[in-house]
Amino acid sequence: MELRKLSLVLLLVVLISHEDLTARSMLRQRREYQHRPQNSTTERNIVELDLSYDFSVPGETFRISFVVILPETIPGRQNILGIKYSPKPTRIFNKNGNRYAEFVFIKPDRQEKVEINIKAELLRYDLLTAREQAGKDRYEDTGLKDFLKHEKHIEKDHAEIQQIAESIDGQTQIDIVKNIYNYVIDNMEYTTHNDKDWSAVKALQWKKGDCTEYSDLFVALCRAKKIPARFAAGYTVRFDNISPKHNWAEVFLQDYGWVPFDPSWGDVENFILRDRAFSRMGPVYMYLTHIRNDEVINNYHFAGYKYWGDRARVKDSIEFKRISSSFPKTR
Repeated sequence: MELRKLSLVLLLVVLISHEDLTARSMLRQRREYQHRPQNSTTERNIVELDLSYDFSVPGETFRISFVVILPETIPGRQNILGIKYSPKPTRIFNKNGNRYAEFVFIKPDRQEKVEINIKAELLRYDLLTAREQAGKDRYEDTGLKDFLKHEKHIEKDHAEIQQIAESIDGQTQIDIVKNIYNYVIDNMEYTTHNDKDWSAVKALQWKKGDCTEYSDLFVALCRAKKIPARFAAGYTVRFDNISPKHNWAEVFLQDYGWVPFDPSWGDVENFILRDRAFSRMGPVYMYLTHIRNDEVINNYHFAGYKYWGDRARVKDSIEFKRISSSFPKTR
C-alpha cells in the first residue's frame, strides 16, 4: 500500500504542461512561413486542437502504456506552431516516418487523464494547388513500391478489386484517378458503424462504409491500376457535431507528386459539386499518418494503449478552436 501511494505521488509530480517545440524552433518556423511566397490559392486556418483522454481503471491494473500520434510540420500542408502536454510524456519518439508520444502510468489511480493541446496552421493543398505550383512542392518519387503493394485492408491483388480496376480507364493518369474516385462514390453509400474496419474488399461487396472504407477502396483501386496511393488519417476542422476524426487518401501523380483526395466528402449527387470536390480541398485537414496498419498503436488510427492487469478503458474528447482564417467556416 505504501508503494502504491509513493507511485501516485511521483505521478502527480509530473502532471505539468510540457512544450514539445522549443521557443527558438517555433520562432524559426514562424519566420520561415511568414516569408513563404503566396499564391492565389493560398487559404489557411490557424487553429487549436484540444485532445483529452480519460482512463477508467475499475480493477487492479498495474501499468498502462498509452501512445498517441503527433502531427508534424509538412511543407505546403501544415505548420505545427506548438504542442503542450499534461502530464509530461514518458518519451517522445520517431518510427516509420511518424512521431509519437508515450505516457506510462505505473499503478494508476481509478481515474487518469492525458491532455494535449496543439496549435497549428493548416494550409490548402489539392489538385488545383498542385497544378498552380507546377510541381514546385513535388516530393521525390522514392519508396513508391510500398504504396503499390497489397496489404491488410487494402487488398489490391484480390480478384474482385482487380476485375473492377480493369474496367476503369482514362486517357491520362488524372483521368484514371478521377474515374476511380467516381466509381467509389457511385458504388458506395455512406454509413457510420461501430464495428472494426471492414477493408476495401468488404466495402466493394457491401457497397457501404464510412470515410475509412471509402479511402481503403479508393487506394486499393489506384494501386491495382499501378498508381501509387496511400491512406491518410488525421483530423478535420468541421466545427459541427460530426467527429473531427477522419480518413482520406493521397495519390502520387507523375507531374505533381503526392496529391490528396477525399472520396467520402465528394459523395454528392450534384456532379458539378462532385467535380469541384475532386480537385479542391479546403485548409481543414490536420495530417497525422499515412500508415494504414500501425503496430505502434496496435493497428488503430490515432492512438492505442496497452494495460497489464484488469482491463482499463479510455474515452477521448476532441475539440477544435479557430484562431484566425482566410477560409469560410463552411466547406
